[in-house]
Amino acid sequence: MAVKNGSDWIEDGEKFALIGLDFNIADDFTRFDLPNGLTVLPNAGFEFPEHWQEWLGTLRTEDIEACRLFLLAKVASKSPGVLDAENQQLRGAVGDWFTGLTLARKFGTTDAAFLITGSRINGEIDVRQFQPIDPPLASIVWDDAPISPGDLHRAYSIAKGLAGLRQSIGVEMWRLHRCMNLYQEARCRRDVLERIHQFTRCIEGLIAPRQGETLKQFKSRTELFVGPSHHGLMGELYGIRSDVEHLHENRHLERFDRQRRIRLAELEAVSEWVARSCLARILLTPALATRFGSADALGQFWIKPANERQAVWGDPVDPLAMLNGFNFDHVSDSELGAHE
Repeated sequence: MAVKNGSDWIEDGEKFALIGLDFNIADDFTRFDLPNGLTVLPNAGFEFPEHWQEWLGTLRTEDIEACRLFLLAKVASKSPGVLDAENQQLRGAVGDWFTGLTLARKFGTTDAAFLITGSRINGEIDVRQFQPIDPPLASIVWDDAPISPGDLHRAYSIAKGLAGLRQSIGVEMWRLHRCMNLYQEARCRRDVLERIHQFTRCIEGLIAPRQGETLKQFKSRTELFVGPSHHGLMGELYGIRSDVEHLHENRHLERFDRQRRIRLAELEAVSEWVARSCLARILLTPALATRFGSADALGQFWIKPANERQAVWGDPVDPLAMLNGFNFDHVSDSELGAHE
């Protein structure tokens, strides 16, 4: 694979991992570097030789060449021609950065998203692995503002917490790993009910309710995250979660009702924002990660008095923040799932 202007971002003897993304970026976006060999490359561009075009296909190649933002991790290597643990570490570093970006913003991208890893030897860029990335998808209510350098800086801070989480592969952090996986999987789903279901399960995973008291404790314990005035809203989320869990989606989708579909879009926005804001705060605060890492740690946290929990957690967020200023008058019935 030939990479346009490769000499501008990688030196001879260096290995790299690179993620390419196709979404809107700020007009004044320019290249910048972050610690640990990370670099943001806006509008870098790629040129594929014929054998890569044949393997990927013309449409796929054109999509990739249209990517507008690239996240790079690189390191000097004594064995640049060998695909080994160094490449895996670089893939992990740039992958954590990308995941951090999904927790910094609710953006949608396209199937063009990809990850490559390789090296530069004797002035030539050698790509050893190519992997498509499941793209985070836009929903009815999403954040369409351009990605900014500030978003990438925040994503980098979150990624440092993710790196620590990735290194803790033992049982003691399993719960938080699972919540992260639920959130990331939900961002790649199109179905609004399944998104609400999985985002709500992610929140549920952070409160560890007792069996038989899940709805009651879901409403009471989420006060920590959203304040005490939203029991009804949290109950709605849990109701959707239960309907999907028990195959009662027909209650919401069997007949098209515009106002009901709008409400589902609102609940998707609420569930995603609450889950994302919680995970980002936990990853940005190492002391919180240990308290939310396992079922045992969660059990110890939730038996503390409410004022002690709030002192540890901090201020709640507004669960309706993603809906502020959003106008559903511009959303068609077709976008809401009506069949013509």
